[in-house]
Amino acid sequence: MISTFSFSYPWWYLIFCLALGIGYAFLMYFRDIRFAEYSVWFKRSLAALRALSVFMISLLLLSPFVKTTKEDIKTPLVVIASDRSESIATGESKQNQDLYNQKIQELSEDLAGKFEVKKISFGSEVHTAYKDSLTDKSSNLNHVFKYISENLSDQNLGAVILGTDGIYNEGSNPLYSNHGINAPLYTIALGDTVQRKDLLFQNVLYNKIAYLGDKFPVQVDISSNNCAGATSKLVLEMISGGVTKRISEETINVNSNNFFTTKNLIIEANQSGVIRYRVSLSPVSGEFNSKNNVKEFFVEILDARQKILLLANAPHPDLGALKNIITENKNYDAQISYVNDFKENIANYNLIILHNLPSETADISGILSQITKNNIPKIFVVGLQTSLPKFNNAQDVIKIVGNSKNKEEIQAEFNGGFSLFTTSDDLKTKLKTFPPLTTPFGEYKTAGTGNVYLFQNIKKVKTNYPLIAFDEKNGIKTTVFCGEGIWKWRLFDFLQHKNYNLVSELVGKTILLTSVKTDKRKFRANTSKNLYKDNEQVYFDAQLYNDSYEMINEPEVKLVIKDESGKEYNFTFSKTQNYYTLNADLFAQGSYSYTATTTSNNKALTAVGKFNIEAVQLEQYDLTARHGLLKSLSSQYNGKMIYPKDISTLKDILLQNENIKPVLYQTSSTKAIIHLKWLFFLILGLLSLEWFLRRYFGNY
Repeated sequence: MISTFSFSYPWWYLIFCLALGIGYAFLMYFRDIRFAEYSVWFKRSLAALRALSVFMISLLLLSPFVKTTKEDIKTPLVVIASDRSESIATGESKQNQDLYNQKIQELSEDLAGKFEVKKISFGSEVHTAYKDSLTDKSSNLNHVFKYISENLSDQNLGAVILGTDGIYNEGSNPLYSNHGINAPLYTIALGDTVQRKDLLFQNVLYNKIAYLGDKFPVQVDISSNNCAGATSKLVLEMISGGVTKRISEETINVNSNNFFTTKNLIIEANQSGVIRYRVSLSPVSGEFNSKNNVKEFFVEILDARQKILLLANAPHPDLGALKNIITENKNYDAQISYVNDFKENIANYNLIILHNLPSETADISGILSQITKNNIPKIFVVGLQTSLPKFNNAQDVIKIVGNSKNKEEIQAEFNGGFSLFTTSDDLKTKLKTFPPLTTPFGEYKTAGTGNVYLFQNIKKVKTNYPLIAFDEKNGIKTTVFCGEGIWKWRLFDFLQHKNYNLVSELVGKTILLTSVKTDKRKFRANTSKNLYKDNEQVYFDAQLYNDSYEMINEPEVKLVIKDESGKEYNFTFSKTQNYYTLNADLFAQGSYSYTATTTSNNKALTAVGKFNIEAVQLEQYDLTARHGLLKSLSSQYNGKMIYPKDISTLKDILLQNENIKPVLYQTSSTKAIIHLKWLFFLILGLLSLEWFLRRYFGNY
């Protein structure tokens, strides 16, 4: 550690400080006769103490500071990263796996004397704590380079040793990803590059959502290596409630060693929920790996689409725009009808959008009565054809006093206090630039308990007139949209952004809030999603409400998860703030049901649900090692590829690399001398000693 003193002023200012100290002591002691009986050195000692004190005090006025430089030698860091995915377990014998682990341990011990060694492992993610088990369900080589770049590249990174078979089934090709690692890469080539006899599913393509009563296709791509002349059976099955039902069966004749074929299977969706299906190929004689002969997948089959009726007074470009926006969501089925031609049963619909209704020429009181009778939510789109007196009588959300024969052009302003759903920042910023809508001229007021989402901006003046408002009465939701011209918004959105995302978000969330039924349950328990992979942890949350619908979490909440065989797993929720959470960890592939229970106000409350686990089989599809990739990676990072039997040579290779050497780091810190506590006590000590001597010898 090296320390140097510096000043904010020229060094010769020290002369003035010294002169000030000597001058002060001279004036104080030169003609002082009170210590005449003592030796001249006593008087001079007192003068020296005073001169030194004054000199040090005046020196502090020059703002001196001390600069400290600290040197630290950092030994090179060697990172040893080992692939712990399932492909290593399948492609290497248990003996070779144990031998590799032993040699890696010996290498890390040999290098520890000269280098700092950090062992990590990876698969689907990077494990900073090295693990021996080969259980990761996928391989992502990019994660390793990204972790080293973000966490270790600022250290004295000497070398990276990467033990893997080169197979990656997640992430991009590491050859084309520049992570900025300035250290040699030495790869240890695991696995076997020989293509063994194998029949497998290359791909299984399917829709994740289907509708009850529909038929949907499943495309299976089948390939094989070295299986010419073999015969296999392709079987499609449905698994539900622990019962397996065969749907179809087909013979596959493999006519070449590099065989590939595509089969299209048709499934009839005759059961709602998340349904588990399985396709399988019977193994062929001498096949190396039969795990990739089976693929299971899940399809969510919905009971029915929500039917939305666009009931209009007359043709209008808004109708086509709204229908296009609505049908972007596969859960919605939109139909346009005109009020004078409408003859269908209103009860067949889940949501009614009334465009320019009621009008002067169309009395829809009978339709409104049927809507109310069937508890169907509705959206009024107010335009120039709307009869304002009839409109005011038809709903209790917004009242308009005006004349529909006169019009006003308006733009949208968001209500900052709206909280029924969230709006993207992009929509909040850009909607105000959209072209104006047209609405009847008049005075707009929110009636009852209406919740305003958008206000009207008239001629660049924000008003408290509602543009979109929501309300709910007797369990029936009603929304009012005061303006026509949504078609202009949709065209403008596409012209500006090459998509319809912003208008689709606004209309979609408006429809969703209006159509969704309010959940009045006092106890709810849910999973974060209904389909997990078997390498994902299953999370639950639960909410409990008191009679005032305030969220509470005093009582305990229990959870029982049951698999298809009836085996139960018991858990207790954790209390977090005013709700409950639970991490149930990993589950094996299959379908599960759960029951959450609690007691509130001496009442037993229950919430039930289901979730499914699908297997991640990425590691079983391709077991041919990619040593060419490893060789290219090593060359790209100025390293070398070796085989497991040569792991012990890495020590000499690293020691002989002249670029891997310790680095001297210097850190400097600057501190004002006035902050040094010992200097204060030194000045205080000098003044105190002078005062004590003067008092002791009878004068002051």
